[in-house]
Amino acid sequence: MSNSDITPPTDPPRQESRLPPGCAIFMLIVGVLLLIPGALCVVLGVTLGGSNDPITGLAVLVTLGGLGLIVFARAQRRG
Repeated sequence: MSNSDITPPTDPPRQESRLPPGCAIFMLIVGVLLLIPGALCVVLGVTLGGSNDPITGLAVLVTLGGLGLIVFARAQRRG
């Protein structure tokens, strides 16, 4: 048996990350920054009785956007 007959073992191909690592971290930070004030506005708006105010609807959208960014970034980091 010669050395040319033996092939070195190959590593299984790794799944490439869809986003650069810094992008996922940035998305997590922005998501948290959107989530905290959005949730605070929703809680204060409902507590103070302004549930029909258009600002409350905007605050809900901001909160959901922040939550969506956090979930998307976590899914990208797990691969």
